[in-house]
Amino acid sequence: MSQGKRIFIDCGGHDGCSVVQFLSGRPDFSCVTFEPNEVMSPYYRFLPTRLVKKAVSTHDGTVEFIVDPLDGDGSSILEGKDVVYDGSLANTECPRVVVGCVDLSGFVKAHVRPEDYLVLKIDVEGAEYGILEKMLQDGTVSLIDEFYAEFHWEKCGVSQAVHDQLVAKLQQHFAVIDWDAGALSVHGKGWKSAVRRAAMVSWIWIRRVLSGAAFRPHAVATAAL
Repeated sequence: MSQGKRIFIDCGGHDGCSVVQFLSGRPDFSCVTFEPNEVMSPYYRFLPTRLVKKAVSTHDGTVEFIVDPLDGDGSSILEGKDVVYDGSLANTECPRVVVGCVDLSGFVKAHVRPEDYLVLKIDVEGAEYGILEKMLQDGTVSLIDEFYAEFHWEKCGVSQAVHDQLVAKLQQHFAVIDWDAGALSVHGKGWKSAVRRAAMVSWIWIRRVLSGAAFRPHAVATAAL
C-alpha cells in the first residue's frame, strides 16, 4: 500500500497568512491555496503553496465575487454578506468581478485518498455554510482529519441556531477549531510586517529542504484547475 500524503488545503488564503502560520509549525505538508482576489497574488510569489486563483463553492464554473476595496479581508461570493464590515461602503459601491469557482467537495473527492492526512482550513466569508453542507451530503467530510474555520454566521444572515446545527454535524467527524492568521497578514501593514514574514518564510523553506518536502511534487494535482 502506498504511503499517504500530508495535505493542507487553504480556502480563502487572503495574502498567504494562513500558509505561513500553518507551515511554521508543520513545514513538511504539501499545500494548495484557493484565493480569487487578484490583488493578493503577488504575496504568494515565494510561498511553498500551489495558488489556485479561484473561489471555493458548491459548483464548478464561475461566480460573481464582490471585492472589499479597503483591505480585501471581507471579499465574498455572497450578495447578502456586507464585504466592508464597518459599513463605510455598501456592496453596491464595491468592485465586482467574475471569477472561476471550484466545488470544494468534488475537489477533495478527486484529489484526496483515504490514506492521506488532510487538514482543511476554510475562511470564505459566509460561503462556508453551503460548502460544508454539501460536503456532509457527499460524504467527503470523511476525508478530513483536521478542520479549522472562521465562521461568519453573524455577518451573512445565518442564524446562530443554523450555525450551531452545522457545527454539531461536523463535530461528529472531527473537532471544529477556530482559525485566525491575521497576525501574519502583511497586506497594507507596512514594511515591518513584511520583513518579519519574510524571515518566517525563509525559515519554513529551510525546514522544508531539511525534511525533503521541498523536493516532493505537490500532493494535490491541479492540472485541471
